[in-house]
Amino acid sequence: MMKKGIAVLASVMMLASALSGCGKQAVLDGTETAATLDDTTNMTLGEFNLMLRYQEAQMETYYAAMFGTSNIYAQDMTGSGVIYGETAKDALLTQFEEMYVLEAEAPNYGAELTEEEKAAVAEAAAQFISDNSDKVKEALGVDQTTVERVLTLAKIQDKMYDALTADVDTQVSDEEAAQKKIAYVYVSSSGTETDEEGNLIDLTDEEKADLKAELQAILDEAAAGGDLKAAVDAANENRDEDSQLTVSEVSYGADSTTPAEEVRNAADALTDGQVSSVVETDTGFYGIQMISTFDEEATEAEKEAIVQERRDAMYQEQYSALKEQHTFTAVDSVLDKLTFDRVYTLETSEQ
Repeated sequence: MMKKGIAVLASVMMLASALSGCGKQAVLDGTETAATLDDTTNMTLGEFNLMLRYQEAQMETYYAAMFGTSNIYAQDMTGSGVIYGETAKDALLTQFEEMYVLEAEAPNYGAELTEEEKAAVAEAAAQFISDNSDKVKEALGVDQTTVERVLTLAKIQDKMYDALTADVDTQVSDEEAAQKKIAYVYVSSSGTETDEEGNLIDLTDEEKADLKAELQAILDEAAAGGDLKAAVDAANENRDEDSQLTVSEVSYGADSTTPAEEVRNAADALTDGQVSSVVETDTGFYGIQMISTFDEEATEAEKEAIVQERRDAMYQEQYSALKEQHTFTAVDSVLDKLTFDRVYTLETSEQ
């Protein structure tokens, strides 16, 4: 898991002036208990619905912009017989369980909110209430207290992540994180012409041999001049505008899955500045130049990624242990009141 409390907090603040709904007018009693932690601490329906509708609005807005579709939450997206909205509710309930467990444990880790943080939460919640219409707030079943509650849970989750991962090992050796950097040019061995059914027609062996020979000539020039890009640029002067070759750069390490395995294996045999011969794969031909057998910038980024992976693993382990000490019970009859006959979207400044 990534640290997400701050991200959730920011997202809800961005929602402040952006949430709108269409469909029949609805008023939800957000004070009803939708779940209970340890039979003592209640999660209200308003808290749950606020985050449910925000996530729904994000998805609806994206799908409307990209594909022109709407009411995604009311559709069976997987053919399982269950609409996406119900699947989303189950996933969100798990997230709320996590936040409630972490809140219960926060005093044991000194992760309660400071007075300054409480003031910031109250200010953000007040802005949300001010910026959203009565229609939206009634449909969500939220008030100032509800919004503050959700923001508080999100902030505590963020602080608990830090507390639970405080002892993570942050030392990563150069050897473990080492990244190499290559430049490469690629020529596809797939045909560009199609048959009557629209399928690509494979190149003949002779055509493939010609492509391979052309690329090898470029690589020979690169080896002589020490610059793959310059050699490719020179070759492009004799190629059509639609068939220009490009040189790309990529860093990779021992655990990388890209670029193609054949490319990585060939690159591993190169020293700094050295150029390969043609490397053949199932999809085409590659030419490679080793830029650096030790890419310092990429290696440092990989070290950070490794530490983050360790943090996430430690967090999950620690949280799982805490979760075992608590019970979180959903009130299905209340959660069932959240249906998907309305569509929520995020407004933009252009609207």
